[in-house]
Amino acid sequence: MPTYYIDANFFLRFLLKDNLTQLKVVREYFLKAKSRTIKIVCLIEIILETEYVLKKVYKYPRAIISQFLLYILNISYLEFPEREILYEAFKIYQRKSIDLVDLILYFKAKKNNAEVLSFDKDFGHIS
Repeated sequence: MPTYYIDANFFLRFLLKDNLTQLKVVREYFLKAKSRTIKIVCLIEIILETEYVLKKVYKYPRAIISQFLLYILNISYLEFPEREILYEAFKIYQRKSIDLVDLILYFKAKKNNAEVLSFDKDFGHIS
């Protein structure tokens, strides 16, 4: 089965629906993934890039970004190698003003029975 690694721009077109030509292409790939004729993989780095662009370029508030990204994360036919880490991070991201990258780092460390080395005080507020 052909495998594709998705880029943030695909998610942005899907969420924002601001380029109908590209949105059509995204939907075609998603339909193929849904029918299991292709596999689409999404890395954590792409979720981080998508969050960054929604926040910095499009100026979306945290609550909307969280809804967008959870929506993507819940698409069952997209493969997220670290889906559980993302779910854990988003539980906190929705409630607290902690950077998504810090939350992911924290939960990756926790999963591996490790600790985070940082001077960032946010790590003391995650729970």
